[in-house]
Amino acid sequence: MWPTLFKVVGGSLLTFALVWALVLGWWQSNDYEPSRLDLGLYLAALPLALVGGFLLLRGFIDHLKAPAEAAPPAAAALRDDDPLAIASAQTTAAERAFTIALIDGFVLTAGGGSADGTLAAVEDGKRPEPSARLADEAGFPVFAAEVPELEVDAMIERISEENGPLRDWAGREQIMRSFSLLERVIEASGDRLRNILEQAGESVGLRVVWIVPAAWQGMDLQAMKAWLQASFWPDPDKNRLDIAAVPVAGEVDALRVLDDIILRAGRDPSRGELTLLLGAASVVDEQSVEQWAAANRLFSAQHQQRRIPGEGGVALLLASQATAERLELAESVAVGRISAAPRDKPVDAGGRISGKLIEQLVTGLLDVTGIEDAAIKTAVLDTDHRANHLTEALEGLGQHFGHLDPIKNCLAVASTTGDLSPIGGLVALACAKARVLATEAPVLCISNQHDIDRAVLLAMPLPAQPDIKPSST
Repeated sequence: MWPTLFKVVGGSLLTFALVWALVLGWWQSNDYEPSRLDLGLYLAALPLALVGGFLLLRGFIDHLKAPAEAAPPAAAALRDDDPLAIASAQTTAAERAFTIALIDGFVLTAGGGSADGTLAAVEDGKRPEPSARLADEAGFPVFAAEVPELEVDAMIERISEENGPLRDWAGREQIMRSFSLLERVIEASGDRLRNILEQAGESVGLRVVWIVPAAWQGMDLQAMKAWLQASFWPDPDKNRLDIAAVPVAGEVDALRVLDDIILRAGRDPSRGELTLLLGAASVVDEQSVEQWAAANRLFSAQHQQRRIPGEGGVALLLASQATAERLELAESVAVGRISAAPRDKPVDAGGRISGKLIEQLVTGLLDVTGIEDAAIKTAVLDTDHRANHLTEALEGLGQHFGHLDPIKNCLAVASTTGDLSPIGGLVALACAKARVLATEAPVLCISNQHDIDRAVLLAMPLPAQPDIKPSST
């Protein structure tokens, strides 16, 4: 330490002496009389700067010469001798390949009273028309996709007679229309559901999952579940009934509920359980129209890149593939887990519209399932007429799905049904199921109706079961 200190002090003094000698000699030869600033700069600051610069340079050189320290191993790194870590990674990879059997899909929209009817309306180019009930603040009719012959008054009357918390909501037309839509799709699913449960007997229970729009703030979920049970399944012990009501904010949130159902069935495929996934939404009432107009969201002749109000209901009947095979449920299709991610900015934020995120999600989905691009003949979208959303989806499909016709094979469901948030993705999936049965090929389902959230999933024909015949010998 001391030799180093002596070298630094000695070198500093020598530097000061040389600088002073040169500066004083230069001033004397030029007969220059320095000021106080000159004395401070040349006799103090300059030698200090030279000494400091030398020390910094030496420290940098010593740092470069020093041997690099070995980086400590990451604590979370997987080790070949860690069986628990390897098992966890394998389990996660296996769960990504889980599928569930979609036994049937029941749909009610302005396009039709079934998935086939809705798809036919989309293919025929049916579009929402001016409403006879709703007008904007200028007095012009509002374009809306309304379900005809909806018995809203009867629903309002029944809810008004309730003694519980739901009675306070009888004046909310949006909610009463949604309840009426829900009633219609449950009734449509009744015969198929009843036949399956009678065939299965006590070996199969019924789980009902109700997708509730998060916009229904203040709704009592327990009261809603009690109403649903009393209205449609008054004997809960008959089929081990379990009802869940799940609030969701958007289409991808609803698809995540479906993903949880797939995960539940995949982790316990022997579980004797049918799941009825329900949802209904309506925004074709005066209050909703006023809110949309105030938020600059409402479609009009002057603003055609805005949303068109719609309404609809959906019921998806689901079971594990083991249960579907055991009960020999015909016309079922397999549905894989979703791949979802948010965009970095809203699709209407301006600038170039990129479909890169959808392309990445689709590529990852096909890698998991092992399905070739060419095997997919149809893409069903939950989006509407807006050019930005359609451009995004088509660009995301363009690189790998050039064989798809943008008009015939890429079907935007909400262009006919209007905005069905948050159940639009589930309606698109029910339509995709119908398309799988019609084409006997996988169908890609894309959710990009939301401003930011994106999701993709596949509906596929169930693998054929081998026809095993008993041997005659």
